[in-house]
Amino acid sequence: MSRVVKSPQERRAEFIAAANELFFSKGYANTSVNDLIQHVGVSKGAFYHHFDSKQAVLEAWSDDMLAQYRQVIGGLVDDPNLSALTKWALLLRRTNQWEIGQKAIMLGFVKIINMDENLQLKHNFMQKVSALLAGYYEAILRQGSQEQVFDVPFPAVTARLMVTVLNGFSEALTQKMLQAEHIQDLFDGVVDEVKATQQILERMVAAKAGSMPLIDDELLRAWFTGE
Repeated sequence: MSRVVKSPQERRAEFIAAANELFFSKGYANTSVNDLIQHVGVSKGAFYHHFDSKQAVLEAWSDDMLAQYRQVIGGLVDDPNLSALTKWALLLRRTNQWEIGQKAIMLGFVKIINMDENLQLKHNFMQKVSALLAGYYEAILRQGSQEQVFDVPFPAVTARLMVTVLNGFSEALTQKMLQAEHIQDLFDGVVDEVKATQQILERMVAAKAGSMPLIDDELLRAWFTGE
């Protein structure tokens, strides 16, 4: 039987898909490089041609997730037909819908990158996410200032500070999720934290109260209760 020759991109994608499945089904700690190799059905040399470790596959997986997110957002921020507040609402809604649409994978990923052995990867990943979001927010803030719905003398700095606030909210929530037996138990407390975080962001940019929603009740309930 002849050997199937695939492009480097195809083979890389196969290993990432294998990691996605095995890390979730077996757990990251219980998945070995040999497990990944056997799942894909190639030689050990083929694996090490693309990756130097299991963690390198995880890093590639995280990069792929960011690429998927960029596609989800698409050209939204640059759309000349949308107002700044509409862009903000759509940006947050698309983000939430994307995350909820793959909730099990997202929760598994969060658990993996918070493992002690992966903290450097988490740091690198969060830096990439922060830079991406800061760019989106800055563009929206500049447009909103022109439309006089925001008062932001320093949009680049303010965008980074907004990311810091949201990262803090996300990190606190992540730690609660990792410690909770059932994430449904967190729902009531999260509602208050979402409202407080939204209020902080609106005050940072002098926006009208209630004009910058983070997540609507329906999506929030779907994330924490599955309803």
